[in-house]
Amino acid sequence: MSTSITIIFSPYHVGLRDHRVGNGPHRILSLGAVDELRKLGIQVEISEIEPVDNFEGEIGRSFEVMRRISLAVTAAVKKNSFPLILSGNCMASAAAACGLQTKDLAFLYFDAHDDLDSPDVHENGYLDAMGLSMLRGESWKTLMKTVPGYQPFSYERFLYCGLRDQSQVQRQRVIEAGMRAVWGNSAKKVDFLKELNAQLDERSYSPALVHLDLDVLDESCGKINDYPSPGGLFEDELVACMGLLPKKVVPKSLTICSFDPNAGDGDKIARIAIRCIGAFTKSLLEVNILNSSLWVV
Repeated sequence: MSTSITIIFSPYHVGLRDHRVGNGPHRILSLGAVDELRKLGIQVEISEIEPVDNFEGEIGRSFEVMRRISLAVTAAVKKNSFPLILSGNCMASAAAACGLQTKDLAFLYFDAHDDLDSPDVHENGYLDAMGLSMLRGESWKTLMKTVPGYQPFSYERFLYCGLRDQSQVQRQRVIEAGMRAVWGNSAKKVDFLKELNAQLDERSYSPALVHLDLDVLDESCGKINDYPSPGGLFEDELVACMGLLPKKVVPKSLTICSFDPNAGDGDKIARIAIRCIGAFTKSLLEVNILNSSLWVV
């Protein structure tokens, strides 16, 4: 089995190419993500999601992007290549879950927001806040059935790290769904690495989809997108957390998303993302996951 990673390049925000967070994947690549992988001896392939301009509106475009990401993830895994999705929107992880075609998949989400909104409770019209309600079969049911590999997922083995920027309704929905969290706290510094390690020791989260929304970073790290918040992870502890994961779980994919380089601190945040990629991949190599059949269905 080759030591290979396929970068699934999805530079879209609600189906608009290179718009807002859709520019994030470009910045991460332009500042050396591929070189970071290759210097570790990784063979890198890039699978680009082609424009979806012919589809109707942001909903139609977004679901076509999801369909294509799902197919790209499946194709990568069939070639024994680990899927690394660089995406504008967080919904890419819902698509990746479909494309992995893995039974009893667990979820490790680094995110300030829960993405569990349904249309009935959603307030600001941001479609990307609904990816996890879509994936569990709660919302957009007919369109979700068009995503290859889709089946409703249970969130009994779901762990957030850095979750904090929520309404009381959103927080309660997370609890009622049976999801666990290392909660962020703007009033008191959380030892995220220690708490994450404890959670991963307490129960199994293998095999796992790993999701990194860069706004999990504390707002003091820089402007990531339009939704910064205090109480999050600092740069070094996020990098350490990403390096920890492959030592505790068997990851199936990694999605990095929700980063708008034009929000104010583009190069700084992109370099943090690249550090995270490097730490995560180095750990994959150290525990021999990339050369193992463990992560391949």
